[in-house]
Amino acid sequence: MFKLLSLVLTLCFVFIGVSLGVLNPSEVMLDLFFVQMQLPLSVVMAVLFICGMLLGALFILMQVIRLNWMLRRKTKENQKLSDQIVQLKKAQVQQSADRLAKDVQRVEVDQEQPKALSYQQL
Repeated sequence: MFKLLSLVLTLCFVFIGVSLGVLNPSEVMLDLFFVQMQLPLSVVMAVLFICGMLLGALFILMQVIRLNWMLRRKTKENQKLSDQIVQLKKAQVQQSADRLAKDVQRVEVDQEQPKALSYQQL
């Protein structure tokens, strides 16, 4: 699907470029500080169009690179936080197990010791 869309867009741009070339056959003087050229208007327009597209692609590429960098940084940060959560849960489970073991020992000790009879029970 993407290839078909890309092909259609390319053909549209080629058609627009050819039609601009046919409609603008006159030549223009292009003065670039030290160099002067006489070129067809359609060539100048096509070159400037391509330069504009390349500049736009460069700006988009810079944003994509920045967003990928931020995504990698946040992913690493997220992984560190996930590891901390796992460590805290393990510590909490260990503390609960230790508390439970102490409670079991306390109950066993209480059951082994004879209970002192109070004066009223005698």
